[in-house]
Amino acid sequence: MKKSSEFLIGLFTCILLVVLYWGINFLKGENLFSNKRFYYALYENIDGLTISRPVTVNGFKVGQVSNISFQPGPEAHLIVEFSIEENISFSNSSILEIYDADIMGTKSVQLKIIEDGVLALSGDTLIGTIASGLTSEVSEQFGSVKVGLDQLIISFDKVLNEVNSLSSTANRILLNNENNMKKSMNNVLSISNVVENQSKNIDNILNNISNISDSINQINFIETSNNIASISYQLNSLLFDIQSTNSSLGKLITEDSIYNQLSHTLINLDSLLIDLKSNPKKYVNFSVFGGD
Repeated sequence: MKKSSEFLIGLFTCILLVVLYWGINFLKGENLFSNKRFYYALYENIDGLTISRPVTVNGFKVGQVSNISFQPGPEAHLIVEFSIEENISFSNSSILEIYDADIMGTKSVQLKIIEDGVLALSGDTLIGTIASGLTSEVSEQFGSVKVGLDQLIISFDKVLNEVNSLSSTANRILLNNENNMKKSMNNVLSISNVVENQSKNIDNILNNISNISDSINQINFIETSNNIASISYQLNSLLFDIQSTNSSLGKLITEDSIYNQLSHTLINLDSLLIDLKSNPKKYVNFSVFGGD
């Protein structure tokens, strides 16, 4: 009876150990009842990859990282062991690439299947590479942004210095010309007062200009123009008569004989008037008494 109890206790302990081992491996993502194949890859740097990270093909999990070991020697490579659980075939030219699974930089492995080449068997060593992940890209972008931001800060600092310099210069100019500014402001105020005081006169002037404009609008320009045209026609006729040799006025101006006769007549008339003034009795006695 005692031996039977010891046997049962031992059997139960073994079962618990097996279940515990299976549970631990299950939590690690390993399936003890699957047909696993193991492959290897050499890396100079695994960039933070850990055991139990998934191995995927096009985003589908086909296995996991089962072990990572250090290979001593001149090259000092890291040996990463991968267990493939799914029944997939690929060549020994396929690539096991470490990449960023999320933005936090958590590493996983993707199997890039290449059809050309010899079929890979369990225990073969595949090509190991590291992809340019989100973290490195963000770091590179942030580095370029940081450089641009530094340049922007430097340029902004220069602009601030120039603004401060201009502000200081403006303050000096204002201080040096404070009296002139006051005089200018006083002059402006004086001009404003004069304009305000003369606003009534300006209104009267504007009203007068308006009245003159109304008067001009009332002038009958057509009739005035006709009168001017008539006067111009009459002047043209007079000038034509003067220039014509058939008219009396034209003959008087153009013919010398008429001019000479008229001049001779005027001379005789002038002599007669002189004689009449000198000897009035000569003409008066004859006319009145009819005499001796």
